[in-house]
Amino acid sequence: MRKRILFTASGLLSAGFLAAGGFFLSRPPQPPPPAAPLPVITAPPVSVEREGVSVSFDLALAPRPLAAERGSPLQGTARFVLKDAKTGEPLQGRRPLGWLSLRDKGGAPLDDAACKERVKTYLGGLLTARAEVDLNAYWFLTLNHDHTLSVINPQIAFGRTKLQSLVSVGGAVADWALLKDRSAVYVTVPSTNTVSVVDTERFLALRPVRVGSKPGRIAVAPDGRTAWVSNDGDGTVSVIDTASHTVVDTVEAGPGRHEVTFSDEGRTAWLTSEEGDSLIAVDVGSREVLGRVMIGAGAGAVAWSPVARAVFVAQTRTHELLVVDPAAREVSRRIPVKPGLEALRFDRTGRWAFLVHRDAGVVDIVDAATSQVAHSLTGFSAPDSVIFTDAFAYVRNTQEGRVSLVELRTLEGTGRPAVVHVTMGQKPPAEARELGRSDPIAPLPEGNGVIVAGTADRALYLYQEGMMAPRGTHLNYGREPRAVLVLDRSLREVKPGVYTASGTVRENGTYDVQFLLDNPRAVVCTEWKVGGVPEDAALVKKLPLALTPEFDPKATFTAGSTVPLRFKLEPTAGTGGLPVQPEEIRVLMFKTPGTWQWRTEPRRTAEGVFEVDFAPPEPGQYKFVVGVESRGIDLGRLPTFTLGVLPSPAATASTKVP
Repeated sequence: MRKRILFTASGLLSAGFLAAGGFFLSRPPQPPPPAAPLPVITAPPVSVEREGVSVSFDLALAPRPLAAERGSPLQGTARFVLKDAKTGEPLQGRRPLGWLSLRDKGGAPLDDAACKERVKTYLGGLLTARAEVDLNAYWFLTLNHDHTLSVINPQIAFGRTKLQSLVSVGGAVADWALLKDRSAVYVTVPSTNTVSVVDTERFLALRPVRVGSKPGRIAVAPDGRTAWVSNDGDGTVSVIDTASHTVVDTVEAGPGRHEVTFSDEGRTAWLTSEEGDSLIAVDVGSREVLGRVMIGAGAGAVAWSPVARAVFVAQTRTHELLVVDPAAREVSRRIPVKPGLEALRFDRTGRWAFLVHRDAGVVDIVDAATSQVAHSLTGFSAPDSVIFTDAFAYVRNTQEGRVSLVELRTLEGTGRPAVVHVTMGQKPPAEARELGRSDPIAPLPEGNGVIVAGTADRALYLYQEGMMAPRGTHLNYGREPRAVLVLDRSLREVKPGVYTASGTVRENGTYDVQFLLDNPRAVVCTEWKVGGVPEDAALVKKLPLALTPEFDPKATFTAGSTVPLRFKLEPTAGTGGLPVQPEEIRVLMFKTPGTWQWRTEPRRTAEGVFEVDFAPPEPGQYKFVVGVESRGIDLGRLPTFTLGVLPSPAATASTKVP
């Protein structure tokens, strides 16, 4: 159903009359949210003490959803409760690491030495040493110029480039958003009038969701139940139910580009219209239009401040920042700002609004507590975006290869805030094909650094606060990363001293639980018995596909020559699996040690038989690895093979002394 706003003379008069007299519309009563199925804890917690730290652990398994496919694993929530062993006080603000590894039947528990060695092995990030349940997993996702999403695993040890998967979304992308439960990424594709749903468990593009004309911006509501898509071609906003991935409503928002923000703890959505003259308030639960505020054409970015309890709107044509009272539905203050306002965003406290002026090379900082410009910072080079950690604001400069850090604690008072410029890469972002609308910088899970999309350099830069240069680089296989986000499934503190993470559990049995705490330094191992996982999930874990090489893994190859490597990849008998298609398969070859690696999709030579061409550039040892993410088989789970490569005869002859 569309909620139409009538732009007639009588409608405008009525709206003006209501605004003058105070505008209140009561919200319809909302039913309570349905209760989520309670997780099943299979046993009481186990507790261990080490190095003055008390560690309590339990694992809760959620029942398999009714709609899940046969063979699907169960999702488990691991919980560690950390306390000071002497005082009983919770240990807060830590960054623990954890793993669960299935013990062989009849195997003995890990002693202290074996526990430390196991943790050391997992920290190495080797493909062949992966725990059944990794509670520290996170990935970098990039939005690329060639209509793809790169999935980069920074925790894998080999090479400089750690590309795990590549997902095609079928068209040029405008924006993206990660769902609150981190189960999928929504990607707007204007050329097809769709939102592509990318499954973040298997890293596959699911069926597209058809929305309005030329979808642009997308924002997920704070409760995570809906996503709001700006249809810039037809003046509407589509509302998608994130559980079913279907459009449940369409709201008329006015012509031109739109921006969305949420207020009142996520109960109200505010929609701008670049060519319209109204800021529209919509009830998030019912999608009923609550009213509108006349702000004139030219609305740009919009943001909510919980400190001021007000909506801030960038008015690009009158060069003002409008402060809107959400209760009275009227503009309560107009703050003059410079032309060329590119971005508007509040820091995590909701007090400091950063106004990025690209043309002027200036960043103004507005104090929401006073609704005044507190600082006006110069020295930027065509800045276009800003993101925040707890300690810093990160401003991207597009005409120079550097990022500017503004220290947030120095914003208090009248002195000039501390600004540091850090070089990120060789080329300025402006040299790329296009910059895009999504954030090119994302905070790291540790909270003390960021990952920066080096768009023109076709790379990612890992930066840790306190350093004057990036501490690491991840290549992006020749693709320009226009935006980056972090998919974080690592342990996080949910209340004082309590850390949880989700993981996939496929098999019953006894698991060794390994735990590493940074401060105080403690390595802890215990055990946990898992029961209740359906047998078909274990079957998928053990026997999803059978990989059989039709080449001799013990043979030696020659550098500089090309040799076909043929292999069989078939569903194991009794699993009922469908034949594998070439586009499902990823073949990775890399040199150990070294930075050379190559990924490809094999060609099919017969049913279940595939082939790739191996062209090693130099002598050494090479790894042959196959993954099929669509079947739940990531790289390293199937057998891997080490291939020896000798120098070519010509190269050997050239080194001889005549």
